[in-house]
Amino acid sequence: MTRKPLFFLLALSLFSLLVSLYRLGSRDVPKTFWEPQGVGETVLVDLGETRSVGRISCFFGLPRESTYRIEYSEDGVTWRKGPEMKPDWVFRWEHVDGPFSGRYFRIVVEHPRGMLGEVAFFEAGSSRPLPIASVTALSASEGYERLFDEQAIAQYERSYLTGTYFDEIYHARTAFEHLHRLPPYEWTHPPLGKLIIALGVALFGMNPFGWRIMGVVFGTLLVPVVFFLARLFVEERYALFAAALFAFDFMRFVQARIATIDTYVVFFVLLAFLFLFRYFLHGAEDREGLRLLFLSGLFFGLGAATKWTAVYAGLGMAVLFFVHHGLRARKNPLHGRHFLRRVLPFSMLFFLFIPACLYFLSYIPYLLVPGHSLRDIFRYQLSMYRYHHDLKATHPFASPFWEWPVMARPIWLYKGEGLPKGYISSIVSFGNPALWWIGGITVLFALVTPAFLKRQGVFWILVAFFSQYVPWIFVPRITFIYHYYGCVPFLAVLLGVFFAWLEEDNPEARIWRWVLLGGAVALFVLFYPILSGLPVSRAYVARFLRWFPSWTFFSGGE
Repeated sequence: MTRKPLFFLLALSLFSLLVSLYRLGSRDVPKTFWEPQGVGETVLVDLGETRSVGRISCFFGLPRESTYRIEYSEDGVTWRKGPEMKPDWVFRWEHVDGPFSGRYFRIVVEHPRGMLGEVAFFEAGSSRPLPIASVTALSASEGYERLFDEQAIAQYERSYLTGTYFDEIYHARTAFEHLHRLPPYEWTHPPLGKLIIALGVALFGMNPFGWRIMGVVFGTLLVPVVFFLARLFVEERYALFAAALFAFDFMRFVQARIATIDTYVVFFVLLAFLFLFRYFLHGAEDREGLRLLFLSGLFFGLGAATKWTAVYAGLGMAVLFFVHHGLRARKNPLHGRHFLRRVLPFSMLFFLFIPACLYFLSYIPYLLVPGHSLRDIFRYQLSMYRYHHDLKATHPFASPFWEWPVMARPIWLYKGEGLPKGYISSIVSFGNPALWWIGGITVLFALVTPAFLKRQGVFWILVAFFSQYVPWIFVPRITFIYHYYGCVPFLAVLLGVFFAWLEEDNPEARIWRWVLLGGAVALFVLFYPILSGLPVSRAYVARFLRWFPSWTFFSGGE
């Protein structure tokens, strides 16, 4: 790789990293928790004088089943029953609104064994917490003082910057549980993705930045992986074009910034295909060839230990593998014997035994939980299958497979609160039209154009693409547009190969390559507010971004 393309690739990756880190999430959330042990435990709070409390905010940890009752009094003798505080989410601020006129407030435990991180009282019309004169345990287990030891970071409004949103309530929570050897709440996917999230939590704490940072790292690394994948088939400038297209994809950006596991499985699957393609191009089963095959199997195994959807990619890899060796055997009959004696045994080792070992090893944190055994691991597999097979849930942003390429229904992940009138804050996951729509057309073009289909790499890319798309046709459970995420890198690679093929006989066509890339960048800038949660005018979103009625970016009341 020459110096100039390397510079551009590093610059593109650094840009992707910095943009993803901006407003990723705060580290200033409550770190200490009170964990009451019994029903009726009570903490008395004295505000020093009678105040009109307009809002009470609480930061909850685990679990969601804990419940607290608020009581308030002006004189400490006559008490009025206040609201019940019960978390709808975990590791997020919740609040109840008043007014509650009183000097004294009692926090009474109704359902114990939860983690309550901080409680803050806000006067009506103010977003600054009221000062606490004293806190007394009437009948409370130790640690109750932690409820008021981080008042400086108390939040008046909920925000993705200071708490979980969407499926983070499952994955970030489970990452925390793995670190503390607690029974995992989320068991419907293998553990590796949550363990990667846990690494970020271990490094930076149980806060939004900590549980999202590893997704940003892996999402950034996807950009050079796309470059090296495209570079197998085209010159560096076309590989950079493919990487840049993917860098500005909406879904890559959004999914990298949320603590879910999709970015990790896409990363591992992409590397598995990268090393498999390199193995095909190497064309021999010497030490280097076996090393490439081993790396492909290794990353396939890591993908399967993250999410079962990697198995779909494995089916595509198997098709390519046997077609490749079948064609070699047709040209050289001796290769068939060589394949059976040497290649096939190593392939079974690399793609069956090693992935099975990695899959099992990913469950070690389960075995560290008191009361768990090997039997539980096998039970989880059956439960996992039944969950995905029998799931009958509905969701307003569910989207069947045929809608994904045209982006008929983006998934609205987050809605902000407490914004100035006429402003919204949203996070929506869908694709960059320049990549998804033009890439989809290129897939159809490849299928009906033999001259392009025969170009080196095109058939491989199409098999990789369809291996992660076609299986969803047969999946009975509810699906969403982000299930198309694994296909998107191959759209970018295919477009890079397409323009390289097109410009061989039509050099002037390079202008369209720049137009497409410029369009992708412009669209990313245009849509950035609803991809990042950045507060923006509702009128701007309604006028410029909501292209179709099914594109929901805000509610009617905003």
